Amino acid sequence: MNNKELGLILSRTYLAFKRAATRQMSSFGLTPEQFSVLSELSKTNGVSQKRLAELTERDQTTVGKILDKLIKKELVSRSVDPSDRRAVQLNITSKGLDLHTQIWPELEILENRVYEGLEDTEIESFISTLNKMYDNLS
Repeated sequence: MNNKELGLILSRTYLAFKRAATRQMSSFGLTPEQFSVLSELSKTNGVSQKRLAELTERDQTTVGKILDKLIKKELVSRSVDPSDRRAVQLNITSKGLDLHTQIWPELEILENRVYEGLEDTEIESFISTLNKMYDNLS
């Protein structure tokens, strides 16, 4: 493989993974982007929209649109920050947590499909290499 192929291969792989994830998520009524926000809130409840945007590596406007949809579906709630009444905290609801718990095993199945035929050492090396490449671009 020459170096010029790397971008194409990464792009094709990402798009194939996103299509598969989108199919799985749609059966739960979510997009992969909505799930990533929901997933982050399942780990970091009570954060601001700005912080959530940082954690999900999206801009605040995009996160705001995603949040509006998740709030409408009653998967996320907004509340006033008790330490600063001007600020808003975002929280995953019990309905959101239940849905997250249902989806996670499906994503593990997809991830296992991605790694099919690869040894654990190959997977670890590949992930390490991708992280280095990401750091080089960040």
